[in-house]
Amino acid sequence: MLPVLRRWADEPHLIAIRDAVQIAFYAFGAWTVIAFFLLPPGPLLDRFFQAYHIGFGFMGLALAAVLPDRLAVRFGSNRVAGIAVGLAAFLLSLPQNALHLHFEDFLGQISATSLFLALIVGLVSGEIMAIAARRVHNEAGAIAVGAIATLAVFGGLALAHVNFADWLIRIVGPLVSVGDTLPALLVVVFLQTLLWTSGIHGPAFLAAVTTPVYLRALDVNAQALLHHEHPPYVVTMMIFTFIYPGGSGATLPLAFMLVRSRVQRLRNLAIASLLPSICNINEPLIFGIPIVMNPGLAIPFILIPMILAAITYLVQSYGLVEPTSVWLPGAFPSVIAAWITTKGDWRSLVLIGLNIAVACVLWIPFFAAFERAIQSRPMEDQELVKAAELIREHERAEHAPVGNWPTP
Repeated sequence: MLPVLRRWADEPHLIAIRDAVQIAFYAFGAWTVIAFFLLPPGPLLDRFFQAYHIGFGFMGLALAAVLPDRLAVRFGSNRVAGIAVGLAAFLLSLPQNALHLHFEDFLGQISATSLFLALIVGLVSGEIMAIAARRVHNEAGAIAVGAIATLAVFGGLALAHVNFADWLIRIVGPLVSVGDTLPALLVVVFLQTLLWTSGIHGPAFLAAVTTPVYLRALDVNAQALLHHEHPPYVVTMMIFTFIYPGGSGATLPLAFMLVRSRVQRLRNLAIASLLPSICNINEPLIFGIPIVMNPGLAIPFILIPMILAAITYLVQSYGLVEPTSVWLPGAFPSVIAAWITTKGDWRSLVLIGLNIAVACVLWIPFFAAFERAIQSRPMEDQELVKAAELIREHERAEHAPVGNWPTP
C-alpha cells in the first residue's frame, strides 16, 4: 500500500491544501483573541464562544487567500495575483446579504461553513491561474487571462443567482450528521493512523474533508451552549482529545514505557520525547522507535485509538460526559484539554483517565514483544530506524511550506 499512499501524499493540490489549512489555523487563533477583546462586556465563556464563532469565519477568509498562494507556489504562477483573484472569487461566492453586514457580523454569518467554500473556490481559482501561467508565456498576460477567466466563472454564477455558499450550507448539515456517527468516526481514526504508519501525516492529509465538518460541529455545539441548549453533536474537532492522548496512536503510555526500556536507544529516545508527548506531539516516537513501517507496533497504533473512539463515543452519546464544545490548540495536555473542552465537566477527567489506562494495558504486550525482537535482531532494528528516517526526511522536504509562512 505504501507506494499508492505516497503518490497521494505527494500530490501537489493535497500538499497545498495541507499547508493552507495549517496556516489558516493561525489566522483563526489570532482573530479569536482579537474578537474576544473587541466584543461587548459579558460573561467570559459567552464572549469566548462568540469570539471563535467569528474566528471560524476569519479562518475561511484566510484560507481563501492562502490556498491560491500555496497553489501558485506549487505551479509557478504569480502569488500576489493568485491571492487577489482568490479573495475576489470567494467574495463573489458569498450570500449577497453577507457583504452588507458589519465585519464581525459578516464573519459570524459565514463561520465554519466558509471553509468548504474557501477550499472549492481556492482550488478552482488557483488551477485557472496555473493553467493561464502555463499557456501564456508573458507574466502580465497570464495574470490578466487567469483573472478574467476566474472572475468570469464566479461573477457569472453570481449574476445567474447561483450561490455556492447557500448550496454548501445545505450540504454541510447532512455531512456533519453523517460524521456524527460511530462508523464514520472509526473510519476517520483508522485512515489517520494507517497513514501515519506509512510516514504520512494522517490528520493533515484528511484535513480538506474532516476540518470543515468537525469545526462546524464544534461551532454548533458552542452556539447551543451560548443559547443555554444541550450540544447536539458528539463528534467534533475536540473529541480527538480523548482518542489520541499523547498524539495520534494514543502513544502517551508508550512514551512512559520508554523510560524503563531494556534498550539503551529507546531510553535515550524517552528523554527527547516525553515532554512533547505530554503535549500531544509524538513525531519523535513515530519516527524514532520507529512505528513507521513497523507491523508489530502499527497494529496497536491503529487499533487502540479505534477502541478509545468507541468508548468515548458511547460514553458521550449516552450523556455520561458532556460533548466537546470549546476549541483548544492540540498542544494542551490531554487531561487539561478534556476538562476545558467539555466546559468543566469533571466526568471528562474520569473518561480521559480510563482511556489512558486502556491504552496502557493494550500497549504493554506489543511493546514487550518489540523489545524482545530488537534485542534478538539488532541489525534489523537499525535498518528499520534508517528506513523511518529516510521517510521522515522525504516528508520534510516534500511537504514543508515554501516561502516565509510560519509552520507549526
